[in-house]
Amino acid sequence: RGEQAIRQGDSEIAEAWSDQAAEYWKQAISLTPGNYIEAHNWLKITGR
Repeated sequence: RGEQAIRQGDSEIAEAWSDQAAEYWKQAISLTPGNYIEAHNWLKITGR
């Protein structure tokens, strides 16, 4: 939904969805640290 909000030009909503996604990815990575390499890189790149 964050990417959809970006396409629609709603950066505030996009940021909120991306922040929520980051929290979910952080939880997933903490449960299985060796997995989700792409998500880990996304968190680094976006500064989350």
